[in-house]
Amino acid sequence: MALSLQSTASMQPQVIDHVRLRTDRVDARQVADHVQRLLVQRPSLPVAAIARRAGVAPSTLTSLLSDARRRPNTPRTFSAEIAARLLDLKPDDLPHRDRGYGGRSIDATSAMRHVRRLLAAHAHLSQAALARAADISPTTLAAALHDVDAGRPRRIQEAAAQRLLALGNRTPLPGGAARRSDTVDAQAVVDHVRALQMRYERASTTFIALTAHVNPSTLTSALIDQDRNPQRGINTDVARRVLALRYLPPPAFPRRSHVTDIGLLRRLRALCAAGWTLSAIAQAGATTSKSLTEFAKTRTSTPTVRGAILTAWTHLSHQPGPSLQARQRASSKSWDPPLAWDEHSIDHPDTTPNGTRIPGFQQRWDPPLLQHELAFFTHLGLTTPSASAASASTPNAPTSSSTHHQPTTSPPHHDAA
Repeated sequence: MALSLQSTASMQPQVIDHVRLRTDRVDARQVADHVQRLLVQRPSLPVAAIARRAGVAPSTLTSLLSDARRRPNTPRTFSAEIAARLLDLKPDDLPHRDRGYGGRSIDATSAMRHVRRLLAAHAHLSQAALARAADISPTTLAAALHDVDAGRPRRIQEAAAQRLLALGNRTPLPGGAARRSDTVDAQAVVDHVRALQMRYERASTTFIALTAHVNPSTLTSALIDQDRNPQRGINTDVARRVLALRYLPPPAFPRRSHVTDIGLLRRLRALCAAGWTLSAIAQAGATTSKSLTEFAKTRTSTPTVRGAILTAWTHLSHQPGPSLQARQRASSKSWDPPLAWDEHSIDHPDTTPNGTRIPGFQQRWDPPLLQHELAFFTHLGLTTPSASAASASTPNAPTSSSTHHQPTTSPPHHDAA
């Protein structure tokens, strides 16, 4: 009798636990056991795949299985609705490598051709909108369209295919979404980006976005959407940041139609004459020393080299470089420094550098030209007395009382190799 009372007492908590179960909750153990049986039959299948197939958050199912494994004797309840979806799953309903989408599937060709017809006939529709209307994942639809367009075999869940085929027939098409309150018309942004790209070289959409502190994919998507669906617009803050750009920093640089290869070579040599190494010039121009060396040999520029040299010229031409070796090498080759060239004429092949002393030619000087020479030595870091001495020590340099005038024409100057 005592034993019977003890047995009854030990069973009482379990009865109470079951009585306390809410009507919208069920015992989680049977659900966990069912999922475990599915995993045994499909060992290569991840838990997340089962969760997605049942419309359950993967973390929810993972937590259920973890609790059942770690605390098998601890009662736990589970949502009755979610449990019903999981308990309805059969091995044939799950994704399978040999059957593409998996489950009760059919060939996706007819459904994908129907989707293509809808997209061609209704410009405001997007793949994502059709996927949502058919209650399938946008990535699933995109992958199926890609495979069918490429002529590869593709299967899709039969119910999903039927929902796609019903769009525009039994099921109305999704309408154009109203523009969100935090967006504006993107046309002004599109026009501004195109205008910047017309004014600047090396001004890609990504570079413009980064300069405006905007996600590049956001700006790129807005430009594409403006062509396909202008109603979508662009985020107000993104538009404000892009429209605020008036100038672009290097490595972008203003387009110059008059820049020639000989002008680029003169700029490169002038920077060396000012004390800049090829490595420093390449770094300032966001390129490599090898590309600059190749250009110096072939004297034929590419867009990258063109942009690199012009960018480095903008940064470095008004300050002396730190390399004495580069300056001495340039001097031995008679390369002219930056101050010897005028920006408006450096690209003209017949232009001669200002103040260049050509061996065998009697160079005449006037006071403005002497000041030009003194300014260059000052830029190299020499003091005024040292600069005057350096200039006075040069051949044919004038004295302070010199009244010679520079000739209006000079013999052709040949750039050193």
